[in-house]
Amino acid sequence: MLTSIMSLVTLSFLIITPEAYVSNLSRINYGFPYLSGAGRLVIKDVIMLAGGLIVAADSARQLLEQSH
Repeated sequence: MLTSIMSLVTLSFLIITPEAYVSNLSRINYGFPYLSGAGRLVIKDVIMLAGGLIVAADSARQLLEQSH
């Protein structure tokens, strides 16, 4: 649960922080799909979010099996 909340809060920085994307400084590709170093660092939270959801789902499955 806490991993999911932490990941979602950190991923929100992709929306609210303009430094997460490549700036328009003499580059051809810039803006939304092109992440800067800070933006790529935040993407690791997608992996952590997926891992947390898998662990939570597995734990819930085990608890349901034990209760029956």
